[in-house]
Amino acid sequence: MKRFKNLISVLIINFIFSVSIFSQEYLIASFNTLRLGQNKKDYKKVAEILNNFPIIGLIEVMNREGVEKLVDSLEEFSGEKWSYFLSPYSVGTDGYKEYYAYIWKADSVSFIKENGFFHDSFSSFIRPPFGATFKIDNFDFTLVLAHFIYGKKKSFREAEAFYLNDVYNYFQNLDSIENDVIIAGDFNLPANNNSFLPLVLKNKDNIIYALSPSLLTTIGKKNLANSYDNIFLSLKYTKEFTGVSGTYNFTYHGFEYSRRYISDHLPVFIEISSENEDDD
Repeated sequence: MKRFKNLISVLIINFIFSVSIFSQEYLIASFNTLRLGQNKKDYKKVAEILNNFPIIGLIEVMNREGVEKLVDSLEEFSGEKWSYFLSPYSVGTDGYKEYYAYIWKADSVSFIKENGFFHDSFSSFIRPPFGATFKIDNFDFTLVLAHFIYGKKKSFREAEAFYLNDVYNYFQNLDSIENDVIIAGDFNLPANNNSFLPLVLKNKDNIIYALSPSLLTTIGKKNLANSYDNIFLSLKYTKEFTGVSGTYNFTYHGFEYSRRYISDHLPVFIEISSENEDDD
């Protein structure tokens, strides 16, 4: 039964992707890659999964070589040209650092500019979020990636979540013209945690989390476990959001195999429509 449900999930996302080709609708995704470039990966399987998305923000990237190997695998699998952008340096602690990265289909997505890291004056984040601006047809947007601390206590994660509103405002204020700011990543908390309230309740731009907290995004040894990955966006500005969001459940490969050779997280995505002129 579990295998059947997983196959249904894949069929649904494949249907969404197929419809997107003809209706000018696109998927924007985020994926915690589980130390990309440092551990053994089934790059062919990862490419098969990520090929469903024209642009993906990558979390937990360990080096450039891992991204380049993934791009090569995507090009071999899809027969299309892929591009990538890696954050200029890694962030974290002295003992552990990681990069943020973006990969995209060159014929569908245009890279506009690097927005850089969140200017974290008070060291609110162990890994400051990073942003870059892209364009898909008429829709241009800033995609901000975040990977919260896990830490020994839940309160460590909640402290970072409390300041996510500052991150949104920072990237929103960087550009007086571009207002479509999308924050995606692995937050190590469900999005309905009270620590996100400054962002989703008090921000004037009507911020929502796109994925229901009931949707599990991490992979345990025998089942899906936690709702840690999500995407935040403004309903005031990002009117291109169709209301469609979800995960790509690749655990039909088996939980142990998926965790070891793909990742311990599922990709999360939102759907946007570029049929209308972007209102910035």
